[in-house]
Amino acid sequence: MKETILGYGQVLWDLTVEVDYPFLLDVEIEKGGHKRVNFEIITDIIKRLEGMPETTIFKNPGGSAANIMSNLAKLGSNVSFCGKHGDDEDGWHFMQILKEEGVEPVSVLDKEKATGQLFSLITPDKDRTFIVHWGASEILHPDSVAEKIITNAGINHIEGYLIINSQEVLWKILENAQKTTFDLASHSVIEQTLPTLQKMMKKYPPYVLFANQFEGKAFTDLDDHNDIINKMLQYSENAVLTLGEDGVLVKNSDGIEHFQEAIPTTVVDTTGAGDAFIAGFLHEFLKDGDVQKAAKLGTKAASCTIKEMGARSFQKEKLE
Repeated sequence: MKETILGYGQVLWDLTVEVDYPFLLDVEIEKGGHKRVNFEIITDIIKRLEGMPETTIFKNPGGSAANIMSNLAKLGSNVSFCGKHGDDEDGWHFMQILKEEGVEPVSVLDKEKATGQLFSLITPDKDRTFIVHWGASEILHPDSVAEKIITNAGINHIEGYLIINSQEVLWKILENAQKTTFDLASHSVIEQTLPTLQKMMKKYPPYVLFANQFEGKAFTDLDDHNDIINKMLQYSENAVLTLGEDGVLVKNSDGIEHFQEAIPTTVVDTTGAGDAFIAGFLHEFLKDGDVQKAAKLGTKAASCTIKEMGARSFQKEKLE
């Protein structure tokens, strides 16, 4: 029987829309940034966009860890997802979709807050700018995650966004997990929580630590890619540094190193590309630890994803 990969993360609906550069100025966010807002502001942005001619909002289930578990299930891994959502149609529909995709959902209910939403604003250069209302997913309390589900999973995958308001549950997962994998998730989150992140990983080094080049720089305070990945290895057994169109660098504590070139791809939407890569990498890597095969499958999965609109556009049959 395959070991279960259990992911923990935010339950968010992705609202993807193409906008021009002046719109970012109107909503007061820097291009490529990540801004948290309240429910009233997210509602106002929706109204603005709905009032703009020839503008279409694509609504899809998102959330980094949920995306990864969805893609892992499509590849054939045995996976589960634990997340907190509102007791509303959006929340239950989100979990039902995961179940239909082959993921075993573990719901943590919030009776007061609505399920979260994230705007992925796509500018003409295909870059993404995020505006997010976390809603019910803002805090995951440690008493809402049973110790048994942590210990029963072969791999516990952690989404870095949880470090903001859910540090206690992360400590609980790290203390009880057989193995963990950790996605650093966002350079702005790292900058806010770096001492705690490094303290956690020094005490409980993840089996695999994932970062993109901006997250890696924020986590290590270094610029050179080789320097970054070497420092990441001070906090993990295996380090994976994604470099966008420049490829992927992988290195482990045994000194095995591999560089995987990116696949030239016509980009439609880069939302979810990193999540697809992680899913492809983990699906292959957890079989026998082959970093070359893992990086290759991850790169293929990411390439398939950015050809389509939406964070969960990946389909296994499109790999070839």
